[in-house]
Amino acid sequence: MMIRNNDELKLFEETLDRCSASVLVVTSQGDQYDLADPAQRILGIAEMLSKDGYEEPELFASSYADEMKLFDYLKAVEKKSA
Repeated sequence: MMIRNNDELKLFEETLDRCSASVLVVTSQGDQYDLADPAQRILGIAEMLSKDGYEEPELFASSYADEMKLFDYLKAVEKKSA
């Protein structure tokens, strides 16, 4: 998942704030960042903004409800870019 502009970043952070459990970013190198932790969120989002690799980091939500919030975020971003 890539974040392409400031509007998407703001919406993504708002979505993360509404999540109730851990949301992990896992890089292709195996690094993991828990976006529920403020310090790790900065590092995780920095990884997501990084465009030097071909493989995008993956997101994993600990709860189904949080997973649905992330899907809603993706649908909103897709709708805005269409």
